[in-house]
Amino acid sequence: MTSRSIQDPQLFRRFTLRKTLTTAVVALAVGSLALTGCGQKNQSGGNQNNGDKIASKSAPLADLNTKSRDQIKDGGTLRFAIGTMPTGWNPMEVDNNTVDLASTIWPFIGVNNIDIAEDGTAKPNPNYISSTDVDTKDGKQVVTLHLNPKAKWNSGRTIDYTDYQAMWKACNGTNDKFLPATTDGFNQVTSVEKGEKDTDVVITFKNTYPDWTSTFSIVIPKEGSSDPKVFNDGWKKPNPDWFAGPFIPTKVDDATKTLTIKRNDKWWGDKAKLDTVTFKEMEEDAKTKAFANKEIDIADGIVTKDAYQTAKKRTDVDMREAGSLQWRHFTFNGKSANLSDKNVRQAIVKGINRPAIAKSDLAGLPVDADSVMLGNHFFMPGQPGYKDNSEDYKYDVAAAEKQLEDAGWKKQGDYRVKDGKTLEVNYSQLTGVPTSENEGALFKQDMAKIGVKVNLVNTPSADMNKVLSNHSFDVISFTWQGTAYPMANVRQIYGAAAEGSKQPSQSNFSQVIDPEVEKLIPQIDTEMDVNKRRELTNQADKLIWDDVMTLPLYRRIGFTATPKNLANFGSTTFQTIRAEDVGYTK
Repeated sequence: MTSRSIQDPQLFRRFTLRKTLTTAVVALAVGSLALTGCGQKNQSGGNQNNGDKIASKSAPLADLNTKSRDQIKDGGTLRFAIGTMPTGWNPMEVDNNTVDLASTIWPFIGVNNIDIAEDGTAKPNPNYISSTDVDTKDGKQVVTLHLNPKAKWNSGRTIDYTDYQAMWKACNGTNDKFLPATTDGFNQVTSVEKGEKDTDVVITFKNTYPDWTSTFSIVIPKEGSSDPKVFNDGWKKPNPDWFAGPFIPTKVDDATKTLTIKRNDKWWGDKAKLDTVTFKEMEEDAKTKAFANKEIDIADGIVTKDAYQTAKKRTDVDMREAGSLQWRHFTFNGKSANLSDKNVRQAIVKGINRPAIAKSDLAGLPVDADSVMLGNHFFMPGQPGYKDNSEDYKYDVAAAEKQLEDAGWKKQGDYRVKDGKTLEVNYSQLTGVPTSENEGALFKQDMAKIGVKVNLVNTPSADMNKVLSNHSFDVISFTWQGTAYPMANVRQIYGAAAEGSKQPSQSNFSQVIDPEVEKLIPQIDTEMDVNKRRELTNQADKLIWDDVMTLPLYRRIGFTATPKNLANFGSTTFQTIRAEDVGYTK
């Protein structure tokens, strides 16, 4: 699944729109996106933090301590910390599409149809899909999934075309009683039918659809998706029968907010190496302390100096690092009174010292801040298709002041005034989130230099969803989670709710709808020539820079702390894990 996901202001919290299932469980259309120019860890950068290596563009695509299964012990427990225990277990439903469920827990218990390699290329996971056929007939793409006949739900029923058909109907937007995380992809399908056998799934699209693998990267059982009430509300507890992975849920302890899963005896693939895995809800500041004290085994999403240094105190720590798909940014509300003029938004961007913000945010981490600056809303540096389209919006105080002058905002004292009103904007500062607070303080300093008054509005981080959904902000910063499908779902953040609609998409928090971007979206969605598709996506990106919907700051390096003897798990850019292969070395 693809949609970009909102990460919590400081680190995780997938924006509850199917950008979620993407990073860990979704695949990339074969051959279309592979990072280049990213080799081994950079050994040459200067030393910081007790000699830690500097991560930059040359950060690896994966750092997993990869071992063959015969080098791994049978047995053992792996203990995760998660941000929030799921309140529902259907990752296709809008309120349940969280990073904790979709990216952390799902690979162990759910159907994962696609394996993504280190370089981003994809192929069917043979545990679920034996092979695929892709044809085009009369301009319509027809994909046939030949399911592994051994693949069964834990109930014992064989996974078949009826499961895919029910999920498609729940998520394609034709029945508004269903509440899917997104209709993207599903709304491009005209039918899901039986092939020669019940385990042959024939999917017919309206047109060509190059990112079809993202749409059907997982499947849920028809028992949980045929009825809107069950789809929306029937997954409050993890029903073991509705999963089909190498592990099976056994207990949710509400008192300790811990999920326990065990090796699934009904699993038909390679036997899971671990006996049990636990996922415990834990505050971010407590996670690395618990890791250092050996109370948990995984501390991921490390983005602050203090968290990094705390995790490093563990005696057997291995800090695994890879390029991340997360990127910090400012979102501008184009409907706010003082931001409705695109010229004002453009001037503000020219007045923001992005490199200084990156250096400040990343201070104390072994990251070369200059190397992670981001000039594109879709592609990451080093990825085919990446172009720095930010050239017209580099830090330039003089240019910012001139554009404000030309827009009629004249300097009167410290600030600019037009028609008797002061040019001021409210920055929603997420309290208790150091990254948000730091970025707000630096934003205010930068704006003072060009005569824009910034009010720092304290906003509880728990209210972030509400603030975004209600558009009760002028400027806010948080983290978007990219996916292995950078050209999919352009509409989700930067377009109208649907083609021809006058309403912005649910996740288009800027509320800006550009007619030229709207023209490009259907072309990007259906173009099968990957080079032309990248070109179209970059055309859209340039328009989005001009519209100032969001302002990319920098991409993150992913740090995951693990015990040294843990194999086949760590930090990756694209690569999916096989949960059955995770374990401790002999």
